[in-house]
Amino acid sequence: MKFLLLGILAVLLPLAFLKLCYALGTISVIRRTKGALFVSTSRAKIKAILDELEGQANFRLVDLGCGDGRFLRAVYQRFGIAGEGYEINPWAYFLACLKNRLNGAPVKVYRKNFFKADLSTYDVIFFYLFPDLLLDLAPKLRKEAKPGTIIISANFPLPGFNPYKVLKVEDPIYFYRV
Repeated sequence: MKFLLLGILAVLLPLAFLKLCYALGTISVIRRTKGALFVSTSRAKIKAILDELEGQANFRLVDLGCGDGRFLRAVYQRFGIAGEGYEINPWAYFLACLKNRLNGAPVKVYRKNFFKADLSTYDVIFFYLFPDLLLDLAPKLRKEAKPGTIIISANFPLPGFNPYKVLKVEDPIYFYRV
């Protein structure tokens, strides 16, 4: 009985610790993210986006609010392109760095607010952000994204932009070209 109880505690305590890290990471940035949570992009959406990008010449990619870096790793695995990501949630940032290192993906993740980043050098800009943040992001993209830049928004349309393509994979994925 004692070993069973110790076994249960050995499983539950690390899980409780991980959940606490997630909660503290979310709470620490809730104001800056306007309530947006760290939610991973599904594998099905990532595959659809990568299929759409197939045939593009070597491109410079950024993932705004990259979470655990899942999209960046998938781009690297498929195209050999080491993109960059921005993540302010400390827990998601930690996971991205850890998973990138474990998977040997040489992508860069910055623990920095992407609103303070210069987006003018990227050819592809990807994000899975909530509508409140998109209202603030749209003017920045209009000002900084260079002509020809592909902008990809998972789930929510980018205000003031007209998509050239919308894929329905679980939820919509919007593709824009500047």
